This record gives sequence, C-alpha cells and structure tokens, in this order.
Amino acid sequence: TPIMGQDEFRAHATDYAATMRRAMSDKSYLLPESSLRLPFDKELFEKSRLLAEKLSTPNLSYVVVVGIGGSYLGTKALYEAMCGTIDGFGPSLPKMIFADTCSPEFLADLTGILVEEVETKDEIIIAVISKSGETTETMVNASFLVDALEKKLGTINDRMVYVTGEGSPLWHVGEKEGVHLLPIPKTVGGRFSVFSPVGVFPLLAVGMEADKLIQGAGEAVTECVERGAESDAFRVAQDIVSQSRDGAVIFDLLLFHPELESFGKWYRQLFAESLGKDVAKDGTPTSHHIVPTASIGTTDLHSVEQLYLSDPSLFARTIVRVNSSHWGHDLFSNERALLSLVPGVSGRGPCQIMEIIYRGVKEVYQNRGVRFAEIELSEISLQTVGALMQFEMCVVMYLAQLLNINAFDQPYVEEYKNAVRKILGSTNE
Repeated sequence: TPIMGQDEFRAHATDYAATMRRAMSDKSYLLPESSLRLPFDKELFEKSRLLAEKLSTPNLSYVVVVGIGGSYLGTKALYEAMCGTIDGFGPSLPKMIFADTCSPEFLADLTGILVEEVETKDEIIIAVISKSGETTETMVNASFLVDALEKKLGTINDRMVYVTGEGSPLWHVGEKEGVHLLPIPKTVGGRFSVFSPVGVFPLLAVGMEADKLIQGAGEAVTECVERGAESDAFRVAQDIVSQSRDGAVIFDLLLFHPELESFGKWYRQLFAESLGKDVAKDGTPTSHHIVPTASIGTTDLHSVEQLYLSDPSLFARTIVRVNSSHWGHDLFSNERALLSLVPGVSGRGPCQIMEIIYRGVKEVYQNRGVRFAEIELSEISLQTVGALMQFEMCVVMYLAQLLNINAFDQPYVEEYKNAVRKILGSTNE
C-alpha cells in the first residue's frame, strides 16, 4: 500500500472528486467512472421504462434474468431486499427468476418449472444480460431455456430482451432476430451497472418503482462527490487503507437482515474485482490484502464468528441494519415451555430479541478490540438500498485511487474466460 500522509490523502480526494464530477455529467460515457452518470441519465431510464410498460402484460408471471456476475448480482440483491428470501413460496406475481451458472441440474429444474407453469408467451419475459455479448454461461442458459419454451409456445422473440453493449455479438444477433434491445454504456462494467438497464429494466418489469432506486443512488453520488474529502465514502476508504496497514486482511460486511444476503454477494464482487490487483496504474508491482466477505446476522454468528474472534487483528467489519425503532412487527412470543429455556425471552418480540443480540455483538467487539463501523438504514427500500449500493461504489473508487490501482478492469477474470473459449474451440467433448 502506498504510504501517504493525511494531507496527501485529502489532496487525492479533492483531485479525484473533480474527475468523478466530470463523470457525472459525461453523456458520452467516456470516463472509467462514468457509471456515476447513470442515476442522472433520464433518457436511458426512459428506454427501460417504455419497454417494461410494453412487455408487462396483465398475465405476466415470470421475468427470467439470464446473466452472471455483475449482470445479475445487483438486480438479485435489490429484488430479494424488497421481496424477501421466501418470495418463491408466496402467491404474488410476477416473480423474478435468475439463471446464472450453467449447472445441468439447475437448468433441468428451471426449464421443467417454466415449461409446466407457462401456458402463453405473454406470461414470461426473458432478459439475457451480458456486457460483452458472449459470456459462455449466459449464452448456454439462454439457449436451453428458449429452446425448451419454444417447443411449447412457438417463437418467443417478442418476449425476449437483450441487454448488452451496443455493437456486441449479442446486439447484432438481436437485431437479426427482432429481439428487443437495451444498451449498457460502453465504459460501465458489470459490477457498476445496476443503475443501467441491467437492473432497472427487470425491476420495472415486475412492477417495482425503480425511480426510487435511481433517486437514492443520485442522492448518494451527489453527497460522495460534492463533499470530496469530507464525504463518508472517502473517510471509509481512508479507514480501510489504515486498517489494512495495521494488518487487517478480511473486510466483512455483516448484514443483520437475511433479505440482504445477495447484497453481500454483490458487495463481495464489487470489492474483489475492483481491488484484487497486483499491478499499480504505473505498471509497478503492488500488494495489498483486502479480502471482502459477507455474513448474515445472526446466522453467521453461529458459523464463522469463532474464526474471526480468535484473531481480531486480522479482520475489520461493517455492520448494516435497519434502525431498531422501525422494526414494527406485531410478533410476540407466547408463554410456552420452550421459552423457559432462555431466561428473559418471554413476552419479547423477534425485533426486540434481535436488538438485544445486536447490542451483545457490539459489546463483545468493543471488549475484544474488533474494528467495526455501523451503517444504519431508516428502512429497507429501493431508495435506501440503492443509496447504499452507490455509496459502496464510491468507496471503491476512492479506495482504488488511494491504492493507485485500476478499479475498472478485471484482467484475471478475462484470462479465465479466454481459456474457456480456447478449450471450447479446440474440442467437441
């Protein structure tokens, strides 16, 4: 990690905030930071809104998102945050389904369910999402799903949407097939793309108010950029650099809400792909050890916590939860024999128990010298989660600047993709 004093840190923040500010108004999406423009791009949002309005028929039951990595993680994080982890068991429609890895068992199960449940093609939308337009897993999954559905429904091109870079192989195929097309701006990488049609279109298609998502993101960008070195995003980036210098390796996001588990996976990709670099911008070797992980409270207090607390010097943690005063659930424990096994539980609701556990966790962290920060949301909504997503993106951008690395490439991911393509091209096995 480059050694900088506080004055140099602040100078970096001031200079970089000016770059970020230019990116916010960069209608051509030329700068690497141009994803910051997305919350303010009304024209791009309108393309998603109009298409979602056109395809969202009264009979719509399923919106299938076919993508992997940044092409689906952010969307899934938002959908599960709003609908919960057991949405699949509820009666409400339409539902969003995600197809990522091309596991044969998963594909068989998914195609079987869709072929059995879908009777007419206006009950389904398939969104195929790939920035490059040639992602192996995505193309395989889309082909199998479409083949299976068309055997029952006939051609479904008018119910398909390709979300990809303009001019990509997938874009050209979509033009030939008459499939609906939505663009991903050319400099916006997958992990920064959730406020583009990648996330906005599927959310609109299932009836969610994606304008609230965009509003939250826009407010976060403005705060993070306009305040520069005084912003919370830059201060968090400073803290991470300082903690890394002091020996922290694991940077865990502890989410006290199970419906945010996919948000944790999105965070993990954002930090891992953006910061996992061994070469600085100037081509010199660099090394920093920032390993992002995500945990769910209270579930993972009973799994990985033993490891973390055995050596608190190795990790730092950010805890995310909704303000306890907003946990207004009318659930209270009845007088049952089981409650006598845990003194103090009787008469208290789950929200009260979770608050007590939260206080207990903080007490242990303070006693054990665990480095931790808290992020408190007023509620779980598209606006607040969107703001949190944008905040984390700004943290990563500032952090990469302080570490003198490129936050926007992923050369070793491309290395794996190229190896797969080479093998596929040399064998039919």
